[in-house]
Amino acid sequence: MSQQSVNTPVLVVGAGPTGLTLAIELSRYGIPCRLIDKLETPSDKSKALALHARSLEMFENIGIVETMIRQGNIAEGFSMHTGKTRLARISTAEIDSPYPFILMLSQCEIERILSEHFKSLGGTVERGIELVNLEEVNGNVTASLRHLNGPLEEAVFPWVVGCDGAHSIVRKLLKLPFEGSAYEEQFVLADVDVQSGIAEDEVSTFFHEEGALVFFPMGNHRFRTMGNIDAATITTETPTVEYMQDLVDKRGPGNVKLLTTHWLAWFKIHRRSVSTYKVGHVFVGGDAAHIHSPVGGQGMNTGMQDVQNLAWKLALVVQGKANESLLESYQAERHPVGQELIKGTDIATKLAFLRNPVAKQIRNHMMSFLSQQEVFVQRLRKVGTMLAVNYRNSPIVGEFRDMHDVQLTPAAESERPSLPAWMEFARAPLPGDHAPDVMLSDGSRNQIRLYEALRGTKHNLILFDGKPTEDGYRNVEQIAKTVNEKFADLVNVHLIIAADTLPASLKFPGKVYLDRDLTAHQIYGAASEAQYLVRPDWYIGFRSQPAKFAPLEAHLQKVLGKAPAAVQAG
Repeated sequence: MSQQSVNTPVLVVGAGPTGLTLAIELSRYGIPCRLIDKLETPSDKSKALALHARSLEMFENIGIVETMIRQGNIAEGFSMHTGKTRLARISTAEIDSPYPFILMLSQCEIERILSEHFKSLGGTVERGIELVNLEEVNGNVTASLRHLNGPLEEAVFPWVVGCDGAHSIVRKLLKLPFEGSAYEEQFVLADVDVQSGIAEDEVSTFFHEEGALVFFPMGNHRFRTMGNIDAATITTETPTVEYMQDLVDKRGPGNVKLLTTHWLAWFKIHRRSVSTYKVGHVFVGGDAAHIHSPVGGQGMNTGMQDVQNLAWKLALVVQGKANESLLESYQAERHPVGQELIKGTDIATKLAFLRNPVAKQIRNHMMSFLSQQEVFVQRLRKVGTMLAVNYRNSPIVGEFRDMHDVQLTPAAESERPSLPAWMEFARAPLPGDHAPDVMLSDGSRNQIRLYEALRGTKHNLILFDGKPTEDGYRNVEQIAKTVNEKFADLVNVHLIIAADTLPASLKFPGKVYLDRDLTAHQIYGAASEAQYLVRPDWYIGFRSQPAKFAPLEAHLQKVLGKAPAAVQAG
């Protein structure tokens, strides 16, 4: 048995999309990790397919979103039918994201792109290595690793993250109950080239008296088709194309011919989760922490967003910039997301695969009616594309607003918020919400999206001048200067001004952007001076109106669990 001392901060177990995303994120923060997987070679099965807007925004920050889009197939909505009759269609074109669509890209392709990017960052996926035991002593975790046809290795790591799927050995070694149950239904899927008139730019669901059938467009006339079936009809080890053709003929719109098949499988689905995502210095994420129905295609996305949430926090702790208490917020923020996902997909699954004929009729009528109600459609878009995910109840988000700062009568030269401005700010994105993207100008007539400005691994303080006054400029200049002095290695500072040109008197120590048509000010409720602190995962960690340094500093000290180095040194 070989033994290694502590030389790598993090062991990541599992090189699927979740583990690869975590390894890439840690590498971006300069945190070395070992990424192991017990499989000798990556899977060639398509498995998960859908990438939603929130994940694509994450991949933009990582720097690989264009590669993903180039190799995927764009679906701009989803529709529901009975035979040739369309009950409803929900478009994603109006969602508030730079990526108003669902990107269909097979999991094996996603893993390939992530693996290549991890390699470009200097990382290596160590395959044929299986975790067999974990033991934590005094804050260090000893991992027993079995090499395929090789020795048993013992290596010590300060942190271990289990991204090893539904059958997670990390979860089992932690003795975490995986509570839940299996659905009664049996399911079948086929990845198959199709000759038909089925739309290739939307997900199509067909309801039938015997069950439902869903077509996920993979591009170039290839579809993932999936449906619930009677277990008594299973007579072969794997489905046959003849079986699938019969199912499509019965439930589909007609005139659908299945051609070359690429993957056929029977499967059952479960809804299960752990109650805690962290035990000591060991975490779980993705399918190791929660599994659910594939309806909605959100499982892979949720796993990758789990570890995006964890990565920036773990990086700050490893770098000594934050106390370990920050890591408790991983459980506080992501466990509720997993629970809501299980509940939501459970409801959707039961609706999709109803057995009672009367209940089916009611569902079909309701789908048709609700698809014409704008409030319902907007909510469905946000939930379906994962734009509804927020951390408003997180212990590490907050805001500062004091009614003493409000003036009842607006004054042209005053930076104090008027009552209307105060109310407008209340309706703006809240702490814990994802920061909306907006188009700005860099002062040279060049257009730039806010997300482009936010790219990187730091927090971003966005200051809004509200209305241009000299007193206001001096205030935001001083805030930025102080942030640069005390939090330079943690926070980048930006100023968005309501002007057509850069003021000659402005001496702002950071990036300045022009909001010529006031779109950014309106979206962020900044009719008067305000500030937003955006976390590295592009969620709003803190906001205040008016802009003040003292409450911002108090928030950062709370999140970090310590005072900034400059203050400590003094």
